[in-house]
Amino acid sequence: MSKTSNKYISVFIPTYNGEKYLKDSIEMILKQQLPTGYNLELLITDSGSTDQTVNIIKSYGSKIIFNKIPNSEFGHGKTRSIAAHNAKGEFMLYLSQDATPTNYKWIINMIEPFFINDLIGCVFGRQIPRPNAASTIKREVSGVFGGLSASDTIFIYRHKSLVTNETIAPISSFFSDVNSAIRRDLLIGKIPFRDVAYAEDQALAKDMLENGYFKAFAPLGSVWHSNEYTARQYFHRKFDEYIGLQESVNLKLLPSKRSLLLGWIKPTIADLKFIRRDQEYSTKSKLVWSIESPFFNFAEKLGRYHALKNIRNNNARKKLSLESKTKN
Repeated sequence: MSKTSNKYISVFIPTYNGEKYLKDSIEMILKQQLPTGYNLELLITDSGSTDQTVNIIKSYGSKIIFNKIPNSEFGHGKTRSIAAHNAKGEFMLYLSQDATPTNYKWIINMIEPFFINDLIGCVFGRQIPRPNAASTIKREVSGVFGGLSASDTIFIYRHKSLVTNETIAPISSFFSDVNSAIRRDLLIGKIPFRDVAYAEDQALAKDMLENGYFKAFAPLGSVWHSNEYTARQYFHRKFDEYIGLQESVNLKLLPSKRSLLLGWIKPTIADLKFIRRDQEYSTKSKLVWSIESPFFNFAEKLGRYHALKNIRNNNARKKLSLESKTKN
């Protein structure tokens, strides 16, 4: 690393009661190998933690640029956007507080796609579930990233042709800022994070693709990550997720009582098969997650159902309001 260079790579983590994995993540970030000529900048914004999160951050002194805000001021897109404006890196890397890089070349692997082509605007990395995560969550994360992560191949997704600029593929808005990298000049310029309550990452990917930029998947840029929810918390997560997807990427789904009443059965069977094959679970864990699985899968369907019902009712109210204004 060049000590006299003024080129930076910035890493940002928003925190809120994230003491469990935060120290491990910070240690891995501070020990990262960097490209020649670049310095590291680590920024953390806490939004009202009441556990040991703030003390952990402060223990690193000047190695971390630390900012505290009231919880009421936090916004998934808003706070990440502010961090980009405060940073000085050429690239912004985003992690959630419970995501831990698996190796010391995480930064290099995450930014490598940017050096392929200047039109690559955002990159998401692989997520590897923690060994004892809830089976429903572990299977979900493994399913999403497992198929993409079979090799060290960098995948590039585009909406428009490099040659003709014509639309050649539908927009795939999947993106996760649990583990991501984005060109900072775009974030502080024409493609900022939207100030939305949820799914700000997928909204960003949609905006990137619509503006002619590409997104990439870098499997070697991997982190340990799997949310540690109870079934009740999982319900709230899924409710927020579907509400957010409607606002951010205009998700068009309808609530289904059939899916609510029967939809949890198939994924529960998939969980039980997954648990039986998994070699990381202890015998006790296999028993626990086999019992918990139906509750998690029903919680997912219940969260989805209520979110979609909420969206439908809100759309109906908006339509009535618009018709009323038109008549007047």
